[in-house]
Amino acid sequence: MEIVKQFLNFDKLMGQGLVKIVYYVCLVLIALGVLFGVLGGLGALALDFGLGLGTLLGSLIGGIVGVCFLRFGCELYIAIFKISDDLAAIRANGSSLTPKT
Repeated sequence: MEIVKQFLNFDKLMGQGLVKIVYYVCLVLIALGVLFGVLGGLGALALDFGLGLGTLLGSLIGGIVGVCFLRFGCELYIAIFKISDDLAAIRANGSSLTPKT
């Protein structure tokens, strides 16, 4: 019952764990896309060398760029969640964000 209570209560955000799961799922999907792109490029080499080579290079470069953007996006979300945790800790300590004059 404690798990259900934690799930229904919004005191602690579950975003960081969810971002990690999304990251790994997207990595697998990008890897599958690159694999199918490379296999398609190898198949296209038999028909047209330029098309096959372009498909091979495009899928590899697209995979690298995709992983970089995925990593950047996930780090951005994790940073937002850490900012939220830090603000909650500041509030818990009784500090205020406005300077006292």
